[in-house]
Amino acid sequence: METGKTGKYFKYAIGEIILVVIGILIALSINNWNESRKDNIKESAILKELHKDFNGNLQQFVNVKTVHFSSLKSAEKFKKYINHPDLFAVRDSIAKYYYLAFNGVSYNPSNGVVESLIASGDYQLIKNDTLRNYLISWKDVLEDYIEEEEVSRELWGEKIEPYIIESGDFVNLASPKNFKLITTDQFKNLTERHIFYLKNIKSSIEREPLQFYLKEIVRLSKNKND
Repeated sequence: METGKTGKYFKYAIGEIILVVIGILIALSINNWNESRKDNIKESAILKELHKDFNGNLQQFVNVKTVHFSSLKSAEKFKKYINHPDLFAVRDSIAKYYYLAFNGVSYNPSNGVVESLIASGDYQLIKNDTLRNYLISWKDVLEDYIEEEEVSRELWGEKIEPYIIESGDFVNLASPKNFKLITTDQFKNLTERHIFYLKNIKSSIEREPLQFYLKEIVRLSKNKND
């Protein structure tokens, strides 16, 4: 500075500062790129697990739907036959449609991946906004449907089955006790109520978004995973 080289000194100092800043920016950029790469790898793993879970959930739901629809048709036929004037003449049909009419089934999807993502906050790693929203809403959509199944299941477990155990014969369907049982007003009322709840399940399947959510989550997770 005493020899008049102040300008050169400041230029050198500024150059040093610029180099340090550039170095810091490069380091931050590399770190951000590395973190982004890690997030992408984790997202791919998440989507793979989601696709596997919900593909299985969708297939299970299709099977459950088939059983419920079949049970409703059989229950309506069963109702017709138990009101037949000659029960002995239609006894085989009564036996056949009894099993099908009261063939209970429950939808029990795998929710481990979704629950873990929501609890940990890792669902935010999913870049697709639509898929994230489906996952956040999944529990509520599922519970709305499950409620319909639970009502039907409770009717069987708390009313119909105990009544048959007390007044009928599960071992021998051709037993006179069963023919007497199915002619009672109580059993006919229970059958009517069973049909009503099956119709509610059918309506829930057709009108509510559960199956749509299943298909969309499968589709979106697969597309991101390709």
